[in-house]
Amino acid sequence: MTGTAWQPYDHPEFRLVLPEHWETVESPGPPVALIVVEPGDGAAFRTNVVVTAEDIADAGEWQQAVGRALENHLQDYLLVDERPAGPGTRRLFHHALPEAGAITAEQWSWAAGHRGFTVTASAATCDHEAKTDLFASVAGSFRLRGAGG
Repeated sequence: MTGTAWQPYDHPEFRLVLPEHWETVESPGPPVALIVVEPGDGAAFRTNVVVTAEDIADAGEWQQAVGRALENHLQDYLLVDERPAGPGTRRLFHHALPEAGAITAEQWSWAAGHRGFTVTASAATCDHEAKTDLFASVAGSFRLRGAGG
């Protein structure tokens, strides 16, 4: 994305690039592997990227379970688009947070062997369009360790 300075992020299972000025937040634990947020400006919601990594038994069943989990756990969930994205799936969805209002998120999910990975990028709905290239760049940089990346 033009004008964005990037920094690499290395995890034992994956690597990706993140906006240089974003802050890492302590993960609550598995399956969450990474949480990064845009610097705070006093808003109730900060644009963020969350990466998960978890054990799975079947890739197809796991992809369906990821979709059901979003629907079951997010207030006012609305799936806007879902389509294949390379070897995985990309979802665009809307939901609401009582303290922050309308949120739009994009999620990319991939299975590799018996591990499933998601990259979920969320922004206030009014800011989402301005963040789509940044989100696509982060997700597009995601590489599994030892997978040619």
